Amino acid sequence: MSVLTPQEVLANGGALSERIPGYEERPQQLAMADLVEQAINADQHAIVEAPTGVGKSFAYLVPAARFALQKKRKVVISTGTIALQEQLIDKDIPIIESLFPGLNAVLVKGRQNYVSLRRLEFAMSGQQAMFEDRDQIAELKAIADWSEDTAVGDLADLGYEPDRKAWRMVQSDKNNCLGRRCPHYDSCFFYSARSELEDADIMVVNHHLYFADLALRDQNAAILPAHDVVIFDEAHGLEDVATEHLGVSITEAQLRFFCNDLWDGRAKGVLSFPAYEGAREAVEIVRSANQELWTEVAMAAGNNNEDTIKITMPNRFRNAVSPALDRLAEVLDRLRSQAEDDNGQMELRAHIERAVSFAGSLRQLIEQQHDNYVYYASIPQGRGTLSLSAHPLSVADILKKRLWDQTKSVILTSATLAADDSERFLFFRRRIGLEESLALRLDSPFDYQKQAKLLLNESNLDPNSPRFERSLAQWLGDFVQDSEGGTFILFTSYRQLDAVHGLLVDRLERAKRFVLRQGGGMGRSQMLQLFKSTGNAVLFGTSSFWEGVDVRGDALRNVVIVKLPFEMPAHPLIEARHQAIKKRGGDPFMERSVPEAILRLKQGVGRLIRTAQDRGTIVICDHRVLTRKYGQWFLRALPEMPTERFRLEDVL
Repeated sequence: MSVLTPQEVLANGGALSERIPGYEERPQQLAMADLVEQAINADQHAIVEAPTGVGKSFAYLVPAARFALQKKRKVVISTGTIALQEQLIDKDIPIIESLFPGLNAVLVKGRQNYVSLRRLEFAMSGQQAMFEDRDQIAELKAIADWSEDTAVGDLADLGYEPDRKAWRMVQSDKNNCLGRRCPHYDSCFFYSARSELEDADIMVVNHHLYFADLALRDQNAAILPAHDVVIFDEAHGLEDVATEHLGVSITEAQLRFFCNDLWDGRAKGVLSFPAYEGAREAVEIVRSANQELWTEVAMAAGNNNEDTIKITMPNRFRNAVSPALDRLAEVLDRLRSQAEDDNGQMELRAHIERAVSFAGSLRQLIEQQHDNYVYYASIPQGRGTLSLSAHPLSVADILKKRLWDQTKSVILTSATLAADDSERFLFFRRRIGLEESLALRLDSPFDYQKQAKLLLNESNLDPNSPRFERSLAQWLGDFVQDSEGGTFILFTSYRQLDAVHGLLVDRLERAKRFVLRQGGGMGRSQMLQLFKSTGNAVLFGTSSFWEGVDVRGDALRNVVIVKLPFEMPAHPLIEARHQAIKKRGGDPFMERSVPEAILRLKQGVGRLIRTAQDRGTIVICDHRVLTRKYGQWFLRALPEMPTERFRLEDVL
């Protein structure tokens, strides 16, 4: 089968130039496409650092399309952010499909994103008994109305975030599914979406779904069909996502919601029907044991103000919850055998499966059943819910066994993979266990010498001190007032963000600047949309604004990095990884903390220049890039650009 080559698609005068106005050939893009094609055809893995502007999505989509059509094999493309996924599905892939006739690409979503028509029907029939208030019933009716009009039946099409309980009671659930016996099987949104996978050449997923699938493969419960090639875009976050999905975690809220969905103590829930009255006492026993467990977990923190505490020995907490869940599962199973219809049976079956799963997860966590895992409790100070977690000390060996050795070709690409100025990617390889691969590090296509300027603070105020925060607020007020366009002020903690925001917000608003603050109740997407539309706004952001954010033109002219983004050494998992490095004679700060922070800094700096027309200033307020020996590594990792120094004046 004759299909277009990368040269025929990406070069000047090629197929893309006919579809994209003003298209220009980029040598970096062609070089990446050639390497990706080489790796895929030779069953090799590859690592490619491709800065913003290279056009990396087309550089891997063209070889992926060629392979899928010529070899009749499936390719998975996994992204780290919704924004990139939307770009691929809405913009890039439709162009590729027009260039490669017969190519079929689909977006794959987790099952919980789809409404179950049978469960919705059941919930509507028992709404008065199952739901607590009128708002939830109104939400249920709104979902029912939408279900009659939607063609796809997923949350994205709904267009808003529904009430959590209302959606839990109607979402598609593998433990609450009749399969072909379901009266709605022929119109099922989930199975319709899954049937598309059989004919798909390219499947687009996110990292979380891919690693959820990876974790299920040993149980013969994989989500994705067999595939020979997977391409991870935004691959810099792979270690964190793998760590999360290859671990175990359970929260107080999960167990509380589970109990309330069954029986909330006020005649609402699945067990509100008279026939199920005999199981209510078992729910109350679970609820009581759950409250006792999390009270004990909270007390374990003592006077410690840390959000996480390491659990160093098994059975530190008394686990009365798992036996209570086992007993509840037995009671529900007896009721299930007596249920008169499929709906009742399936609702009870789903809750039985959840009870067994929760009981097992708690035993794993409290008894510390896994070797080489780090066990800890999260006790949020004002945000979030209590939780117990266990995560692998390292994912390197697990990924080698389950991913690198099992998949013919894996392509890893991102704008930030190299923590130094070499093409070996040693830090990244060591973290993910990838020993052998092709590798390529591309230069930025942008002219940073003309497009950007770097400002470095040479005042040695402690970046963790209130004096630094006061001085920073004073300097930022002057800087923003004298600057055009929008400004990102990026922090590494909510505490410091709140402190500086509190000192600066009145001055900015008096200067007619629209101020946005992460953590103030507004969602990230809404904040970003308002920032773009305002044109000269000031956004105070933390971790999620350091990456995956694309603001072009004058709407973003300044990116301020408040502190070097070192990971929190007090977190039990980070602390354990540092101890493992020490144990083998290494220096955890230089081997892990510095490279990790360099990659994060590169992500933050990369928010500024997104096109050849962008102009702006990058400000690093942390003096350590100038006053510490390791600071040179941070500066060497950034693009070369005109650099000036300034001083934060001490404000007492």
